[in-house]
Amino acid sequence: MDTLLKTDDAQVWWEKTMACLGARVQTIPFQVAQIAFSLLALAASLWFIRRLRNAENQTPRIYEVPGPKTPETYQTVEETTIKLPGSSAIQCYAPATGQFLGLVNPSTPAAIDRALDAAHAAQAKWRRTDFAARRAVLRTLLQHVLDNQENICRVACTDSGKTMVDAQLGEILVTAEKLQWTIQHGEEALRPSRRPTNLLMTYKRNEVRYEPLGVVAALVSWNYPFHNFIGPVISAIFAGNGILVKISEQTAWSAPYFTSIVRGALVAHGHDPALLQTVVCWPQTAAHITANPRISHLTFIGSKPVCQQVAASAAKPLTPLVAELGGKDAAIVLDSAVRDLGRIAETLLRGTFQASGQSCIGIERIIATPEPYSRLVELLEPRVQALRLGPSADVGAMISDASFDRLESLVSSAVAAGARLLAGGKRYIHPDYPKGHYFTPTLLADVTPEMAIAREECFGPIMVLMRAPSNDSADVLAYANAPEYGLGASVFGADSDPCLKAVVDGLRTGMVAVNDFATYYAVQLPFGGLRGSGYGRFAGKEGLRGMCNAKSVCLDRFGWLGIRTSIPPPARYPVADQESSWRFTRGVVELGYGQTIARKVTGLLNILKNM
Repeated sequence: MDTLLKTDDAQVWWEKTMACLGARVQTIPFQVAQIAFSLLALAASLWFIRRLRNAENQTPRIYEVPGPKTPETYQTVEETTIKLPGSSAIQCYAPATGQFLGLVNPSTPAAIDRALDAAHAAQAKWRRTDFAARRAVLRTLLQHVLDNQENICRVACTDSGKTMVDAQLGEILVTAEKLQWTIQHGEEALRPSRRPTNLLMTYKRNEVRYEPLGVVAALVSWNYPFHNFIGPVISAIFAGNGILVKISEQTAWSAPYFTSIVRGALVAHGHDPALLQTVVCWPQTAAHITANPRISHLTFIGSKPVCQQVAASAAKPLTPLVAELGGKDAAIVLDSAVRDLGRIAETLLRGTFQASGQSCIGIERIIATPEPYSRLVELLEPRVQALRLGPSADVGAMISDASFDRLESLVSSAVAAGARLLAGGKRYIHPDYPKGHYFTPTLLADVTPEMAIAREECFGPIMVLMRAPSNDSADVLAYANAPEYGLGASVFGADSDPCLKAVVDGLRTGMVAVNDFATYYAVQLPFGGLRGSGYGRFAGKEGLRGMCNAKSVCLDRFGWLGIRTSIPPPARYPVADQESSWRFTRGVVELGYGQTIARKVTGLLNILKNM
């Protein structure tokens, strides 16, 4: 176009056009118009190129990764244990069937160091990427999860014992939600945020910047082998970090496959897959992670006793820790919910028995007020009795039989103390899978707060029904807040019921779903609890920012005019007159913080008098 504008024809065209537009416009030189037109063409070209790049980033890239390997010949394990006598290897097997899946060599401290070296090297490059590049990786990852959800579910089911429906809800749906939320809202959460100033510092502008920490780590539990693994990874890499994930020994078989899914998305966009590292190790080696000064942040998902060891270890290098430790979540059904009990019963069943009760926010107690209590028992008893066990039935297997003695003891002690056992209550030998880990779906009614089963986390397929003394919020809260846990809760009642609001306000938990179950996680609200359920939050804006160094930056608003902080003479060293200087500095305080105009004026006069 520049060439065209330089031709004689273009000059003639310009002069004729200007003549038509009038004398005033004719004063615009041809050269000025030429420059303006060139700049406009350049801007349009840059806009078009940017749109092409954005379109390219918004188009997910397709990639494939191999699934986990299983032995060519189907066989069941001789002993259903991950720890073999005389061997350091981890035995992997399917808890629903007892199928032998393979052996995994645990990571050593030296292997962990090598993983950290690789992650740090990759993160040094990754931290310089922009949010558009990170979104592109997550968008490709989301597409892969959606395209391969059946295979992901089958692998998760094989390694953990859950059913395909439970895997769809607990592995895929929540992962897709976290990916979508981060893609849509992650940049907004991590963009530098402006902060207010004050009268004395009007010439300053303030902001908080969210910068990568470096390489972070997560120690995750086995109950959701895909989602618990990938959740911390999504937040870590979007915040610009590298991450090392310690996988539970119970689900070591699926870890390489799930790792390759994330790495495949990185490679598809030309990034170093070493940004993500996964290790599997025995507990005695885990301290090499938790006490490692090269790790900038820890996320722990597990039990309170193990977390106490992790926290003590992390305290040595003062590594920040988010701890999610499970709960004894209550589902509270108020008198005003009596007309909605059919729907509520369905929610209670799903909330209690999903993943065989092995969910940190699973419903562990149903606290019903007097009016709906008996009707709930009538609705739930036949439904629980009808539940079938098996890998393709209603309720899947538990991860192992290690808790069976404890669960049977909790049930029997509750019955001895007056509870009614209406279904289940003991382990189950499956006729088709005798080496599978099954516990019969259990219903206990008339449980009281002093019983152990009302205080201790079961983490199994056990439904506990408790009758509150009245519909008064104080009585309900006394039951609900009795255990040491405080993770989540559900409250069912009419929206207009004042007791509903009082109970929601009075619950000592980190999360509450009103007339529903666990929906706070399905919309990426910050996730976590208090008391025995841990501290800190992941998910949502708070969780994403927790993966960053929140750097406070105070800058000169008018530095370009030379307006900067200067120490006034009365405050300079050496101080010439302490009394006069004190009156001056007092005047500064009164001017800045006096709550009336008179005090501010007095402060200003003190400043002027003592300069």
